[in-house]
Amino acid sequence: MGDVQKEVADCAQKVCKVFTVQYTKAYTLALVRLIKEEKNKKPKPDYHLTTRPTWDKEYKSGYLVKEGGKTKNWKKRWFVVRPNWTCDYYVDEATANSGPKAKKKGSINFCGYWVNTDPNDSTIGRLRKLADRMGIDFSSLPLPKPYPPLTLELYHSRRRCYYITAANKEEFDDWVAQFRNCCWYARGLTIDEECHRRAFPVAARKTRWELGRWSWWSNSGSEEQILAEMIADELDYDIMGKVYGKLVGPWVIRNMLRTKAQKVVDSAVMAVVKPAWSAMYKGVEALRPKIEPKIRDMVEPIFDAEKNVMDKIKDGVNGVIRPIQEEHVNPYLARIVDIVRKPMAEGFAEAFKIWEKKITEYDNKGKGDLQASFSELDWFPRSYWEMRDATNKAEGMYDGLRDLQVIFTDLWPWSLCWHATSAIRKTTDNAVYTWEQCLVKAGDGAGSDKAQQEKFKQETLAKFKHDADLATHKFSAKVMKLILLPPFEALLHPAAKHIIEPIASAIPDALQEFIDIKQNFEDLYNGILDDAITSVVNHSFGIMPADKSAPAIAASSSSSSSSSTTTTTTHNEGESSKSTESEEPKSDTTTVQAEVTVSS
Repeated sequence: MGDVQKEVADCAQKVCKVFTVQYTKAYTLALVRLIKEEKNKKPKPDYHLTTRPTWDKEYKSGYLVKEGGKTKNWKKRWFVVRPNWTCDYYVDEATANSGPKAKKKGSINFCGYWVNTDPNDSTIGRLRKLADRMGIDFSSLPLPKPYPPLTLELYHSRRRCYYITAANKEEFDDWVAQFRNCCWYARGLTIDEECHRRAFPVAARKTRWELGRWSWWSNSGSEEQILAEMIADELDYDIMGKVYGKLVGPWVIRNMLRTKAQKVVDSAVMAVVKPAWSAMYKGVEALRPKIEPKIRDMVEPIFDAEKNVMDKIKDGVNGVIRPIQEEHVNPYLARIVDIVRKPMAEGFAEAFKIWEKKITEYDNKGKGDLQASFSELDWFPRSYWEMRDATNKAEGMYDGLRDLQVIFTDLWPWSLCWHATSAIRKTTDNAVYTWEQCLVKAGDGAGSDKAQQEKFKQETLAKFKHDADLATHKFSAKVMKLILLPPFEALLHPAAKHIIEPIASAIPDALQEFIDIKQNFEDLYNGILDDAITSVVNHSFGIMPADKSAPAIAASSSSSSSSSTTTTTTHNEGESSKSTESEEPKSDTTTVQAEVTVSS
């Protein structure tokens, strides 16, 4: 085991060394981009609804039965989902409501977790994979004890898994939906500073790429957790597979040894990660006050040098990008937008009906406090059952997306369906808030004035439909980008490497640390992909190129300085989607596949 521990330490130091370089570079470039954005502010989407401020109430609370972490007994607990998307659980409701210092039994941070609705199936599936990996006949293994009906699993590959049972099917579905929201919205990074939040995921992704692990990686958790899991993955590739293959004896013995080895590995990894990350961030904190004034003084020369580099890249990679685009992007553009657009349109159409019904049913019931009378309205966009007709329609895109998995293996259909339903909920919630604010501004009497309420309802509905159209257009483009960018990028980087690297000599020595030629290359092909996507999405919505009122979706290839950072999967609650009554395009979809070339 001593040799293994040394190999673990060596591997951890190797990964940390690569990450340190990537993080320092990404942080510096993020700072350059922030300064550029200050000078070149882009117009925001023309949403008409008022965005609800940050939610400050509990999302959900109630009793559930949870399996213990150490002693595997089942106990009833009171669960509370907080506004920051964490979940605390207590002995009972009275304890939870006893004050700010109420004693918790535990807390769940959902970053990196996944909700499985059938833990019996998911545990058996993981057992099969483990048996295959260890060369064991699955039929010879003892099967785990089955979980009771209506049990959900909060699964993480390297952290504690939770098994939770609901009292009935309605509660089960509601909690599954709530926990899935927590998994998506939870923010794991502990340092709330803009450059860091931009730089850290970029550095993590590029570290994996530099180590030869090509995929569209999603990183969830705190900074230390992400680094530790990155190292653990690298160890699995390089070392632990060989260790597990040498284990002998009955399954129970081998599995026990494997578990013990994992604990040793995790302990050794964290021993390296904690001091390494602390030193890394302190170094960057000390760097910023020195480089920020320098960047601001040199912003124009940086812009000029970047333009020169971009021109050289365009000249060099046109012959590389075009064939990859024509083979791996263009044939799928129209197909993807067709898969996404109709379910979103139908989902928003149902959302309009639900919203109108709820607004019509509103009654102040003689309450003087308007805000108090809005409580039921505030909750319905977050309710699984209230919104299920709308969300079920949006989830109609699942089958079409699943069919694409044969080609795009990194595609997660349920992930995109979740983003779709989240978009519908968010836009609906903004419509509720906008209508409420109309009543608040009109005064207390508006709470019982049905004529005035109806007037505000019609005004808000028009805004709702406008924002839904804009959001559906934007969402369609976003889905296409998320599907097409990973394979496009993975093919382009190796193919263009021999062209890109020599161009670095065109960057003046004084600007070397502020310009990343690889980032410029990424900006270029992100812009090209955006142009191709925008062309097809606009055609699908019946928007001609000259129509200045068309929603602005993506920057062109000549102005895509921030596109590569925005393509990383994020949990943006402000993005929504919509139903549209515009006709389906009458021309054959093959005629609208974009043919975008690199031009200056």
